[in-house]
Amino acid sequence: MDKMIFTMLNSMKNVQTKQTNNAHEIANAVTPGFKKSFSEQTRSLDVHIPGAHNSRAMPVSKATNLVNMDPGALMLTGRDLDVYVNGVGAIAVQGPEGQDLYTRRGDLSVAAGGALVTGTGDLVLGDDGPITIPPGTNVSISTGGTVSLIPAGANQPVEVGRIKLVDTAGQKMMIGENGLFQAQQGVLPASAEITLTSKTLEGSNVNVVDSMVRMISLSRQYEMAVNMIKNAREVDAAGASTIRLT
Repeated sequence: MDKMIFTMLNSMKNVQTKQTNNAHEIANAVTPGFKKSFSEQTRSLDVHIPGAHNSRAMPVSKATNLVNMDPGALMLTGRDLDVYVNGVGAIAVQGPEGQDLYTRRGDLSVAAGGALVTGTGDLVLGDDGPITIPPGTNVSISTGGTVSLIPAGANQPVEVGRIKLVDTAGQKMMIGENGLFQAQQGVLPASAEITLTSKTLEGSNVNVVDSMVRMISLSRQYEMAVNMIKNAREVDAAGASTIRLT
């Protein structure tokens, strides 16, 4: 009886973890380039202590943060600095410690200092570090990731850098708390095979209907665990009452 209660409590903790992840996905259903992830895997582990009367079911959590890199829907915006990363590629950005991190978020813009940044303010990397846009007009991004503009006082476009695009095919990508990806096996090299579609954005790959169905299913699982604990309490009380009668 005691072991069953511990098992149900463990099950409730696992369901709560899944509910948190599912709610996070629903909240980002309209975030450009957002990816579903398997943030934590949980399971039960029976622990038996020699000499103890019963074993205990303990919750064991393993943070994987593996990202589902399936592409989201392509959305036409008409904005020159919006890009959609084709296939399962990604844009390289600079992490907080200067390391290479990756994103599918293509709502790019030019910051006050001229740096090319994503919608969350992350510095976009080129072949030689962060890309800086000099004063000019008609900033555009080609299919291959080349950034061009017409400098002040000129009438012909010039190239100012190329966005570092990487191929994540066959790679296990993990997501951090900042929403950026990193490869499980070190830094990914630039790939000439990855291309962009300009004036478009990638939508989230979260299916809201599936997430809502999952939320209902998880709520029912939680309710079932609560009912099992109630039943265990009633059975335990009945057993104690029988012992007192005898």
